[in-house]
Amino acid sequence: MSSEASNGPRRVWMPVVWVGGIALLCGGYLMTDAPEDVKNSVLWVATGIALAGLVVWVWRNSGLSGVGRWTAVLALILPVILFCTQALPIEVIHNGDVGIIGWRWRNSEADRQLAPAAVTAQISNTAPDVWEPADTDYPRFLGNGYWAEAKGVKLDTDKLAANPPVEKWRNKIGAGWSGFAVIGRRAITQEQRGEEELVTCYDIDTGALVWFHADAVRWDPRGGGAMGYEGPRATPTIHQDRVYSLGATGILNCLDLKSGEQIWSHDVLKENGAQNVMWGKSSSPLAFDGMIVVSVGGSNGHSLVSYDAGTGEPLWATGDARSSYASPVLTTLGGVRQILSLDEGIVKSVDAENGTELWRTDWPSNSDTDAAVSQPVPVGDDRVFLSMGYGRGATLLKVSQIDAGWTTEPLWKGGKRGVLPVMKTKMGNVVVHKGYVYGLDEAILECIDLNTGRKRWKKRRSPKLGHGQIVLVGNVLLVLSEYGEVVVVQASPEKYRELASFEAIEGITWNNPTLVGNLLLVRNAQEAACFELPVLPTSDETELDGDAAL
Repeated sequence: MSSEASNGPRRVWMPVVWVGGIALLCGGYLMTDAPEDVKNSVLWVATGIALAGLVVWVWRNSGLSGVGRWTAVLALILPVILFCTQALPIEVIHNGDVGIIGWRWRNSEADRQLAPAAVTAQISNTAPDVWEPADTDYPRFLGNGYWAEAKGVKLDTDKLAANPPVEKWRNKIGAGWSGFAVIGRRAITQEQRGEEELVTCYDIDTGALVWFHADAVRWDPRGGGAMGYEGPRATPTIHQDRVYSLGATGILNCLDLKSGEQIWSHDVLKENGAQNVMWGKSSSPLAFDGMIVVSVGGSNGHSLVSYDAGTGEPLWATGDARSSYASPVLTTLGGVRQILSLDEGIVKSVDAENGTELWRTDWPSNSDTDAAVSQPVPVGDDRVFLSMGYGRGATLLKVSQIDAGWTTEPLWKGGKRGVLPVMKTKMGNVVVHKGYVYGLDEAILECIDLNTGRKRWKKRRSPKLGHGQIVLVGNVLLVLSEYGEVVVVQASPEKYRELASFEAIEGITWNNPTLVGNLLLVRNAQEAACFELPVLPTSDETELDGDAAL
């Protein structure tokens, strides 16, 4: 038998073996409960292996002539070369994990069509009631506490399940991933419109634009080769009669609350010798006692920087670690008021008065790859809960003050002492309720015991929640999914129990929702909307049975 004849079956079946084997490998792997980003990575690697196998087979065993062989090989690898050199109008679209292929122009010009911004509100901006603080105000990132919680309101989930909520207004909005900070009847956020990064103030009842402040900068991480999208990330902070905002390029603004006029401003990266992180500055300013503290990430003692809230004058600076994507947290541990700062690779604590470092502990991360996003959560006078994605999971730290200084030790840690990695929060934050932690573990809603780290339940839902955001409302969880759906779930460790859901907005939604009274504000990089949710009288302290009382 000739060599050519003996190679015949090999020529026929070789590509089938390559592609089929890779498909079986991926299919078997995707049946596991592995993290979504790991699954997607496996798919990309498997696709690359399959393509390489086809190229080798075409070159060595296809039986094509010289010209035909070169043509077939180029047909396989040329699209890859053009894609990698950005010669094709397609790119990897960030979906919270690894990404999918899409057209480069999919929505990149949407925010440019909204520029320049114009004030459209035909309402009085001087009436005292619109600025009157209320118990339900949501003045900063995550509201008023260590986790997102809407206080002073109980949802009537029976009515919400029976009928969609009333939509009060819906607007197109500039690109960005900020949430809304609310005081009185005013809601403030950040957005990108063309070449201008804006801080914008809206009337919460009508959606009308009341005022805006513009800086001539534009942030798009794709310019540096990263996946992601354009626009600012951080939620503004409302403190007393001013608004403090940190833009994606590092511009820290102090604005008049009622007019939006600039009082002072700093380019914190330039002034502190810091480099931006891959996806842009994302931490919100911390305001207290006439002081503004921001995570800058500069070396040589300028990682965490404090400014006078009134004048903008620098007060103190400390640390040398690069920034993460979390915001500074003011808390009291061991009777000492301190600021927790989640930085690249570490969590540290500094004295709230002068910035002197009190303690630090390793929390491995890299702000250009496996980024730390989730807030450190104080839980009691001597404990801090930490969580992050990329397979790391969560831990509960015990913080103690001794004669020689401060010490930290994990009370439990995923992967040790029989505790599997849990609460792998990649792009969101957790809430804590009655001794249990709720959050999106690699895009799947999960409940764990705070004291032990043991998983109580984990729900893989369809449609997926994805990398959404979560707010505690009384005894229920309000989850805004990555795809714009609002899902209401009972906050109970017993089991997953979904109470209501409705479609709110369209498009990728990583922005934190804001609930003030009965008004729910949601937004993403394309649109914003306000819904009037059915609520129960807060004066009724009777604990009712059924969904409506949860």
